[in-house]
Amino acid sequence: MVENGANDMRIAGEGSVGGGTYGNVTISGAGRVTGDVTCNDFKINGAGSADGNVTAMLIDINGSGSFSGKVEAKQMAVKGDASVAQGLGVGDLKVKGRLTAGGVAANTVDVRGEIKVGTNLQAESMTGEGAFKVDGMLNAGTLSFALHGQSTAREIGGDRVSITLGRGFVGASILGLFTDKRLTVETIEADEIMLENTTAKVVRGTNVRIGAGSDIELVEYSGTIDRAPDARVGEARQVAKA
Repeated sequence: MVENGANDMRIAGEGSVGGGTYGNVTISGAGRVTGDVTCNDFKINGAGSADGNVTAMLIDINGSGSFSGKVEAKQMAVKGDASVAQGLGVGDLKVKGRLTAGGVAANTVDVRGEIKVGTNLQAESMTGEGAFKVDGMLNAGTLSFALHGQSTAREIGGDRVSITLGRGFVGASILGLFTDKRLTVETIEADEIMLENTTAKVVRGTNVRIGAGSDIELVEYSGTIDRAPDARVGEARQVAKA
């Protein structure tokens, strides 16, 4: 937290300011911050960008925000569209719209829209509805997500993984261009697994349920397995508990 007495910085309309240490940073309109910034609150109402690294207690984006460096925050809320070119480290992340990031490390992630990650996404829990695209590994203690678009990941790991077919998504207009509500992934590994509309090469878990619309090449389970009538499982193999 920035010490009391630090000056606030505000951009109204169009303009740019240099980096530094501030109390609160507010961009209303179209503004740009050049250089690294440390502050309590970083708020964008309109279109804002930061060329350097940003460290804040709260980042609140209403509109569009673009960050060229690394971003660290206790809380981050996106209502609109945001991009973080490098890594994003955040306690609690909420996305209503779209977020693109080079990598994400978070405590909690809640998505109502779309999140794209260029490397790995790691969180204690991830919940939401919409779509996610993770080029590397999605590692979450608990993952509970309803599909409203095409989602992908190289690997998914965690304790509990639940992927369901989205129904009646309030923000469906955000994802209007999406067609297939499906998750495509190479490997899923967790203790408790429930999948719908998922295509995967390998699924490993203790108790596994392969739900409607799924196509899995190999399931390895050490507890129980349940398959929906229309689910395709190439091979189901019971293995000893680790």
